[in-house]
Formats: sequence, structure tokens, C-alpha cells
Amino acid sequence: MQAKTVKQSKAEIIVVGIALLAFVLGLVAHLAGASFANSDTFGYIAAPIPFILGAIFLIAYKIAAAAED
Repeated sequence: MQAKTVKQSKAEIIVVGIALLAFVLGLVAHLAGASFANSDTFGYIAAPIPFILGAIFLIAYKIAAAAED
């Protein structure tokens, strides 16, 4: 069993931070999509969330993959 390197530890903290950001963004999108206030503003918030989350997950994957080298 090998100990984590400094690079791996730093990447792990960054990926956990990105996961928390994605969770909060998903929560905001859920609340905006489930809002009973029938307003276009909530639709503008909720509509691009899948694309934004996909970009966040791709960035997190690239950071995690780079730490394994």
C-alpha cells in the first residue's frame, strides 16, 4: 500500500470542492425548477444547469486523472 503524494492529496481536495460546488448548483437548480412562482427567471436559471454540471464533472475528472500520473 502506497501513501498518497502531495499532488494526489491536493487533487483530492480540489475534486471534493468541485463536488460540493456541483451539489449546491444542483440544489439551486432543483429549487428553481420546482418553484411555484411562475416566472421566466427561474427557467433561465434551471435550463442550462445540465450543461454546466457536465462541464464541472469533466473538469473534476481531468483534475483527478492528472493527479494519478
